[in-house]
Amino acid sequence: MSLESILVYGPSWIGDAVMSLGAIRSLKTAYPDTMVTVLSRPGVEELYASCEAVDRTRSYDPEAEDRGWSGLLRVASQLRHERFDACIMLPNAFRAAALAFAAGIPERWGYATETRGFLLTRSVPPAPRPFGRHQTYFYLDLLAGLGIPVGEPDSSLECSRELRERGRRLLQEAGWDAQRRLIAVHPGATNSRAKLWAPQRYAEVADRLAAANEGVVVVLGGPAEYAIASEVLEKVEGPALMLQGRTSLGDLMGVLMEAAVLLTNDSGPMHLASALSVPTVAIFGPTDPVETGPSSLWARVVRESVECSPCIYRDCPIDHRCMDRVKPAQVFEKARDLMAESPIGVT
Repeated sequence: MSLESILVYGPSWIGDAVMSLGAIRSLKTAYPDTMVTVLSRPGVEELYASCEAVDRTRSYDPEAEDRGWSGLLRVASQLRHERFDACIMLPNAFRAAALAFAAGIPERWGYATETRGFLLTRSVPPAPRPFGRHQTYFYLDLLAGLGIPVGEPDSSLECSRELRERGRRLLQEAGWDAQRRLIAVHPGATNSRAKLWAPQRYAEVADRLAAANEGVVVVLGGPAEYAIASEVLEKVEGPALMLQGRTSLGDLMGVLMEAAVLLTNDSGPMHLASALSVPTVAIFGPTDPVETGPSSLWARVVRESVECSPCIYRDCPIDHRCMDRVKPAQVFEKARDLMAESPIGVT
């Protein structure tokens, strides 16, 4: 089939967006002369713009623009003028298929989920949850089911000079001395208290790493993560910077590129740092690193095996043993060894 322009409806969350990059690269390889446009929330648009397989990005915020059918039809009207030949819907949302249908896109491809099958022109049966298999394959399997050749997962990203400069500028405005190694901490997790490791423990590990490396701690987080970021900052005893709530996704990419290491849990910034090959130590508890872990050679996972993990609960119904049994010494040793192997930041 000859296609001049494909719209890819991308996932909303940072981690899912990173894990979809392999599928987008396979799509571009299969259709090298086709214009690939990714439609995503404004929060992840800069991520997709950093992938060489994406020719163009468009932002779409359902929360702001799609408060009912009138909002959806307004956005669909805008898309209709761009005359896309096909739309591939990576998420399972009914809204994605409804938008593509309303936009008059002739070919609409995706998983036949959430009763949206009648809106699709080509559909793939819903895939079961991929136990023991990384979530990147959820997106690759969709393409394979559509008859599109797929390659090995490649979730890597390049950080542009502009984004690096933006990151450095933010750090310098916060008081960073570029001669000091940057120990980054992202302690939050969207919509899951069960993933959280204790702020005191993050602070302890970050302090030890900073003291051992003539470094400074920088605490990161999204707009809704003020409480946990502030608690970590309060408990850090050495020099520390606060960038929680001050970074767009592009800014965050630039900041991460200056980090000697990132300490975090199963989170969007974990996937982002992994995609950028930033040294990362991720603490896992209720989720399975085989399915959603970082894929970089410069990433390490710390996890204690307990009988109830992985549970995928957002709140632990018992004693949070999967995270509480991970001790600061374990995380420190992983980070120390990783920093010894890796460059200072990434050039």
